[in-house]
Amino acid sequence: QTLTPEHMLDLLQHASRQLDYFMDTQAGDRHGYRWRGRTPDHTLTSGLDDYPRARPPSTHELHVDLFAWVTFMLEVTTGLAAYTPVTNRTREQLLAAHVQRLDELHWSDAHKMYCDVTRQARADYDELEDDEGDADESVFVCHKGYVSLFPMLLGLVPRDSPKLGSILDMLEDPDELWSEYGIRSLSKSDALYGKGEDYWRGPIWININYLVLASLHKNYIDDGPHREQAERIYRGLRANLIRNVLGQYRQTRFFWEQYNPEDGHGQGTHPFTGWTSLIVLIMAEQYA
Repeated sequence: QTLTPEHMLDLLQHASRQLDYFMDTQAGDRHGYRWRGRTPDHTLTSGLDDYPRARPPSTHELHVDLFAWVTFMLEVTTGLAAYTPVTNRTREQLLAAHVQRLDELHWSDAHKMYCDVTRQARADYDELEDDEGDADESVFVCHKGYVSLFPMLLGLVPRDSPKLGSILDMLEDPDELWSEYGIRSLSKSDALYGKGEDYWRGPIWININYLVLASLHKNYIDDGPHREQAERIYRGLRANLIRNVLGQYRQTRFFWEQYNPEDGHGQGTHPFTGWTSLIVLIMAEQYA
């Protein structure tokens, strides 16, 4: 109630600079986006360090979580502009184009999920018969987990979309992401589940689980053809997170960086009152 149009304009200018930075520095092929700084086993700039990506790394990769973040930032800046004297049809058109492009670039009908994209050599390429430009092809890199959820986490999937049903099915499947302690960072069925450093390859992170709950609560449980499933997931996930985080606190006297997807025990850095303290907002059902 105390924010004036001048305050909103100042916020818009700051948010627009952030958006421009990502669109300029992380641009990729085909009007998509690519996290810089990739190594074979890490994408540290994404914040999901060892989450599986394309192997080997390539400058032709496109990352669905980054595309979702950019689209979300476009949505935020468009919303802020509505409270200012500024009118920018170009921003509105760019947002609409990004929402459409998200599905065109990153949705795999075969896998029924959002995926990263890369290019790889065609197995049937004949260097004598085929054009050199046809030597490789675009392929999906699909690992069910937090990365594939980002369009839903950020509210970019329409509530009446069949894609939402597939995402909710994946969330609710105990052979994929569902556990009694929270949503796993990587599907239990993935070949890399629990492998290597096992930082974002299975463990439960409260910050991402908070985003799951927030999106379900704000976007999907009140209306639409998937509302009953969305509400069932919301209620069950919220109860599981509260029970486990508080149970571990009672046992160890600590909040933990992450939680084990098999037995729920706290692991990683402790005491950790960073994003794990989001459990208080989850208990109060307060979602920004």
